[in-house]
Amino acid sequence: MLDQFKQHIKKIVPSGSKLLVAVSGGVDSIVLCELLKKTKIHFSIAHVNYELRGDQSEKDELFLDKYCLDNKIKFYLKKHNLSNQKKSIQEKARKIRYKFFDNLCKQNKYDYILTAHHIDDNIETLLINVYRGKKINVFSGIKEINDNIIRPMLIFSKDDIIKFASENKLKWREDMSNLENKYLRNKIRNILIPKIKSIDPSYRKNFLQLIEKSKIEKKNTNNYLLKIEKIFFETTENGIIQTDKKKWKDLNSKCVEFILFRKYGFFKNSEIIKILRAPTGKRIFSQSHEIISNRKKLLIKKISDTTYENFEINLGKNKNPINIIVEISKKSKKPLKNEIYISNEVKMPLKVRKFETGDFFYPYGMIGKKKVSKFFKDEKLSIFDKQNKWILTDANNQIIWIIGMRVDRRLVKTDGECLKISI
Repeated sequence: MLDQFKQHIKKIVPSGSKLLVAVSGGVDSIVLCELLKKTKIHFSIAHVNYELRGDQSEKDELFLDKYCLDNKIKFYLKKHNLSNQKKSIQEKARKIRYKFFDNLCKQNKYDYILTAHHIDDNIETLLINVYRGKKINVFSGIKEINDNIIRPMLIFSKDDIIKFASENKLKWREDMSNLENKYLRNKIRNILIPKIKSIDPSYRKNFLQLIEKSKIEKKNTNNYLLKIEKIFFETTENGIIQTDKKKWKDLNSKCVEFILFRKYGFFKNSEIIKILRAPTGKRIFSQSHEIISNRKKLLIKKISDTTYENFEINLGKNKNPINIIVEISKKSKKPLKNEIYISNEVKMPLKVRKFETGDFFYPYGMIGKKKVSKFFKDEKLSIFDKQNKWILTDANNQIIWIIGMRVDRRLVKTDGECLKISI
C-alpha cells in the first residue's frame, strides 16, 4: 500500500506543495497522515471539534493534539458547538469545516487540502446520488481533485486502510456515532452495502468500473460544452454575458446544452425555457447571477453587492468610481464621446452617480430637453447597460454629461478657456 501511495501521490500533488490535511482522528485520516510521513511529505493538520459527542469529542481533540506534538506537526483546531443543531447537521458541519480549511489556506498560504476519502466513501456517495435523484453525473462519485482539494486515498478500500493500520500498529479514535443509522450515509454503509456484498463479494470492482465509465462520459460532455460555449454565449465590453434566443429555439429541456447555464447558478432547464419565451424586462435570479429577457437576447449579469452613491470629482485624476480626469484647458473643442469641454464657471464639486428615475437633460446637438430614460431607450441600451452607465452632474445635481455618450449642451464650451473632462 505504501509503494502504491508513493507512486500515486507524485502524480496528483505537485512537488514542494504546502499541504493541510483534514483529520478527524479516525482510522482513515490517521492512515493518510502515516502514509505522508513515511513518504517524507511535510504537512499540517486541521481538526474541527463540533462538540456533538460530549466527552468523546474532547478526547478526539486531545488525541490529535498529542499526535501532533509527538510527531512535530503543526495543529490547527476549531471548536463549533453543533449540539443544539436539530436538522441538516452533516451539511452544516461540512460548511463549517471547509470554511475553516479555506481560511487557513488563505492565511497560511497552503496550496492544497488533503482528505482521506476512500473507495467505500465513493461508492456510498454514488448510492446517495441515486437515492436523492441526482440527474447529472449520478455515477461519477467523488472527484479526486476538486480545485484545491485532493483526495489521494480514493485508490484504496476501507479493508486496505484497516489492514495497513493493523500492520503498522497505529492508534486512532473510533467514532461510535458511525454505527448509528441516523443519517442516510450510515444507513447505506451499515445496512445496504452489507446486503450488496452478500450478493456479490466483488461489488467494489463493478462500482469502480461504473464510476470510471461515468467519468469518461462526463469528460466528453465537458469537452463538447467547452467547444460550443463560445457559439452560444458572448461577453460584451461591460462584462455582460449575452445569448441569442434563436440559438435555443429548437432545443428541448433534456438537451445537454442547458448545462451551460449552471456556471451562472441556474440548474432548472424549465426555468431557462420560460425566460427564453418571456417578454422584455422579465428577470430570474440565482444566488450569483441574474438573467433578463431583452428583446431577442438573454442577458446574464453577476449580482453585485455594491451600493451606489454620489462620488465627488475634483481637479486632477479621479479613480473612484471610474477613471476620469478634470483639468483646466486654454482651448476648447467640440465634445467627443470620451472627452468634453465645459464652462469653468460650473458649480463644484462635480459629482458622478447612477441614473435616477425622472432624470432629464438637454442633449448637445438636439433641440429641447429629453428624459434620460427615453435617451437610453432610443440608444437601444439593455437594462444592464443602463445600470452600468455613469452620469456627471454639478454640485446642484444638474446633469452635465452621460459619461461616454452625450453631453448636456447648457455648459458646453467650444472656444476659450474651459474645463476639459475626459475618460
